Amino acid sequence: MKKNSLTGVWSVFSFTLKQTLKSKSFIISYIIMVTLASISLPLFNLISPGKNVQGLDAINPVKKVYVNNESSLVDFDFNGLLTDEALAHIRFEKMQEGYDTVAERIQTEEQSSVIMTISDKDGFFNLSFAKAGEGPVNDASLQQLGDAVTTQFYNMKIASMGLNEEQLQKLFAPVSSSVSVTDDLGQIIFEEDTSISSAEYWFIYAILFIILMVSVLSSSLIATSVVTEKSTRVIEYLLISIKPLALMLGKILAMLVAVLIQTGSMVALVFISNTVTTSFLSETGESMIGKLLPENIFANLNIVNIIFCFLLMLLGVLFYGILASFAGATVSKLEEVQEGLTLFTLTCLVGAYLGIGAASALMASGESAYVTFTLLFPLSSSFILPGALLIGKANLLIVVLATLIQIITITLLVKLVSNVFEYLILHNGNTVKPKELLKLFATIKEGK
Repeated sequence: MKKNSLTGVWSVFSFTLKQTLKSKSFIISYIIMVTLASISLPLFNLISPGKNVQGLDAINPVKKVYVNNESSLVDFDFNGLLTDEALAHIRFEKMQEGYDTVAERIQTEEQSSVIMTISDKDGFFNLSFAKAGEGPVNDASLQQLGDAVTTQFYNMKIASMGLNEEQLQKLFAPVSSSVSVTDDLGQIIFEEDTSISSAEYWFIYAILFIILMVSVLSSSLIATSVVTEKSTRVIEYLLISIKPLALMLGKILAMLVAVLIQTGSMVALVFISNTVTTSFLSETGESMIGKLLPENIFANLNIVNIIFCFLLMLLGVLFYGILASFAGATVSKLEEVQEGLTLFTLTCLVGAYLGIGAASALMASGESAYVTFTLLFPLSSSFILPGALLIGKANLLIVVLATLIQIITITLLVKLVSNVFEYLILHNGNTVKPKELLKLFATIKEGK
């Protein structure tokens, strides 16, 4: 690489960043993203405010339950069995009239009453409830009643068998089983459970999705910028004083900063929104972010993990940004950008799906050779490793090795791409196909 290959990087960077920040597409997308970040937690608080959803702590609006017993069991009296303050007022009455007659009366006159049908089939009992289409009884209050009645029905069913307390204890005594692995001497080998919870899985998935979004967004901006300057022939004037490598890196860094401004604003607004929601909108005073994050996440939040997490994200975005600029150089017309990015998009999705597969493997069976591979593999490490690091499923050795591998890969990729970028950046015509790229690489290699 020549000494002056990077001359002009700062000029390209500042020019591209200014143009990007002033573009309508960036401004519109920025407004949409910060708006979503601002309202996301208040909306979550509205749809999941805690125990008081639909007034479940208040008196249940159901006043009477018509019991329609279609099972083989004798009729039960549920009155007095519901001791919860929200349910104790409900009366149970054996249905003497036809089902349609009672249902019609509930629909028109007794909208605070419901029908409970008890049936059995193939040894299984089913309790179903019917309510008026409109009225004070909603799905949440009916669900509350159904859960309570199901518990009481189970107890009454056991009692009807005539079993005493001692027999019931023996009947329902817990039975446990375990499988142990022993060595040649018969000593038990204890295997640590390294699987993750569903909350940790979704945390990894959320981090992966954010990185994927940032990578795709910044890469699309890079490719579009390259193609725009090619189609307007501005690129030819820039190449008079700026080397192709400097042009490529300047654009990549500018788009990276632009996307980081968007992402940073979103993160800041999410925390501000969390503070406002917790202080003024939450009935329990519990942090909205605390509800969404795994319980042990804060045990792994230290300065080293945070630094490596952001470094891995930046390296991943830089890696895919280089590929996107290379893909953009193969296209000469704006309407062909998506076609030119097909191979890049496929590569990006392969890395993301490898990461999702690793997260699923962690939840199903814990750490494995496949998980370790995805943590180190350049295409997937930037997607899966930050989340795995923050939940304690990646040790410092793996993180350092993955970082070094990513830096080495990016360095080699820059050298490889820079050798052919100069030829592609001046190409005008149809989109360069993969076979043509291979021939071009071979030609350049022979020329050396």
